Amino acid sequence: MVKRQLDVSNDIPNGHPEVSKYVFEDVDLYGENEEKNKNVSKENKESGPPPVSFLSLFQYASRRDKILIAIGCLAPLLSGGSMPAIVVLLGDLLDTFVLYSQNPKNDEIYKNSSNATPFSVFNMAEEDAIMQGFLSEIRKFGLGMALIGVIVLFLNYIMVTCLSVSAENQAFRIRHYFMKAVVRQDLAWFDTHQTGDFASRATTDLNRIQDGIGEKIGMCVFFMSTTIVSFVVALVYGWKLTLVILSVMPILVISGGVLAKVQATLSANELTAYGSAGAVAEEVLSSIRTVVAFGGERKEIERYEKNLVQARKNGIKRSLVTSIGASMVWLCIYGSYALAFWYGVKLIIESREAGNNEYVPSTLIIVFFNVLMGAMNMGQASPYLEAFAIARGAAGMIFEIIERIPLIDSSSETGEKPATLEGNVEFHNVHFSYPARPDVPVLQGLGFEVKSGETVALVGASGCGKSTVVQLIQRFYDPKEGQ
Repeated sequence: MVKRQLDVSNDIPNGHPEVSKYVFEDVDLYGENEEKNKNVSKENKESGPPPVSFLSLFQYASRRDKILIAIGCLAPLLSGGSMPAIVVLLGDLLDTFVLYSQNPKNDEIYKNSSNATPFSVFNMAEEDAIMQGFLSEIRKFGLGMALIGVIVLFLNYIMVTCLSVSAENQAFRIRHYFMKAVVRQDLAWFDTHQTGDFASRATTDLNRIQDGIGEKIGMCVFFMSTTIVSFVVALVYGWKLTLVILSVMPILVISGGVLAKVQATLSANELTAYGSAGAVAEEVLSSIRTVVAFGGERKEIERYEKNLVQARKNGIKRSLVTSIGASMVWLCIYGSYALAFWYGVKLIIESREAGNNEYVPSTLIIVFFNVLMGAMNMGQASPYLEAFAIARGAAGMIFEIIERIPLIDSSSETGEKPATLEGNVEFHNVHFSYPARPDVPVLQGLGFEVKSGETVALVGASGCGKSTVVQLIQRFYDPKEGQ
């Protein structure tokens, strides 16, 4: 066995005949460049991927999951008509009370007025007919309410069950793909990403994704379908009053769209900042003995707090935007209430003066409460839109990692597989820099050859690149130039 020694230090003794002149540039891998490495990682994190689209949240759903999602969305779509139906039944009941109270017989009994029609003109058959008609309307209202309750109970059970099962299946699949993707990445990628982020993303971010693809979708569909059906019913019963009330809706829609866009961006930034803080905490806890030995507790706490500052700022901005958006929503809603009572009573009076029944008390009630329910359900859907925005922001980094194909893929089955292998190692004009410090050259034109059976020692000062040579042989990295 032949033994050779290669001096890879910069300080090569002049005229030394036994030293091979294969020189590495002396680079401090972990000293003064550590802060630079952190800054590069921080820049990479701040320029993270944008939020994904809403439909992209379901890209890992199986066919069975998609069927469950379709059923889970169809059920609240159907149950969304329950509230408008209740309002219509309530309006019909109100008309029944009004007509019954205006009956001349009731004037005789309850008002005892001298101008009322004498009680004698009513026979028992007419009294029974009036009472039976009144009780029939009451019975119709009670049965209708009970039937609607049973239908809504059944549809909501289907909604929650289907969407929850689908969300659990997708979250399980995403966690599996995420862990598989992280393990297969090349070391160059790990050099520019803090490993502490992965634990927080595998828990917090994935939980937010699951929250955004679960039963909240069904609740949002229920509220939106209720809003649409309520407005349609209101237009059918009294289009004039409905259009006047809906004049404030453009402001509501525009403010909601701007709110959702800003929330998605701020939530993505907030999650990135929390990921940085989580990486610091995991790093410190994993090396707690070293931290305590050097008395670095206070320093690490300050470093953790420094990473939380940006998360707090983004959280405050997101909360402020949410509160402003909610204020605009409720301002529009209560403004429409005032407009409805003022214009609705005006239409009823004009209808009576014209001698038609276009607008009666039940019309005002049906239109007002349907628009009220529509606006309220639109407002109640806002928190769910925020949850979807948070899920889209959280999915940006998760899906990017899952879909990333590493430059050196250890799990790939493609490529040439030599039938025989000789244990010769050759470096031909190799240039190399670490991905975290691309502007700092480590190897500059390195070239040497090690025959099979030889033992070669790489010697040199700490940080001169000895470990780099071994890592290139193991193909942890690929050279920039050379072979």
